[in-house]
Amino acid sequence: MRRLLVALLAVAVTAPSSMAQYGRRGGERAEPQNAQDLLALPPWIPPGVAALVLTHASDFSLADSQRVALESIRQFQDSANRPWLARLDSLRPTSQPLNPKDLSQEQREEIAARRTAIAAVLNGMRETNALARQRTMAVLSPEQQQRAAELENDARKQADQERERRGRFAAEGQDGRRRGGGGRPPED
Repeated sequence: MRRLLVALLAVAVTAPSSMAQYGRRGGERAEPQNAQDLLALPPWIPPGVAALVLTHASDFSLADSQRVALESIRQFQDSANRPWLARLDSLRPTSQPLNPKDLSQEQREEIAARRTAIAAVLNGMRETNALARQRTMAVLSPEQQQRAAELENDARKQADQERERRGRFAAEGQDGRRRGGGGRPPED
């Protein structure tokens, strides 16, 4: 009985350290979901709520004063985010490794730096986007706010789908073939 207790205690003491080593429960290594996550490709940014409402203005029966206010909010958000979006666009990798799961140390460092820079850009846009959303919702009636929130959720889902699609595309060559041969057709 004593041996069983000692064995259980030893397992209990070592299990948390092995879980912490890999960052997940059960000792599994946390792997990125797709090539976009693995390579730290910049995300697709969905449009702001003001832009969405203006795009779907016929669904909202906007008053002229609402339209003018929303246009002003959209312009404010677009101009504030323009430098951030340009920086995000500049973070796209110039080349992709043949095998995203077998990276050199230099490639891993580049990806880590890109992840950090992408996080900084997204963080820089966060306050502007939150303020634009708050101002947009203040202009809309409760029914319009509900419809705007639905459009916003749809845009986020679309951005997630685009992220997944780009991740699959990054794992394949331009012609849709799996990488491994450089994404090129075989030479004759």
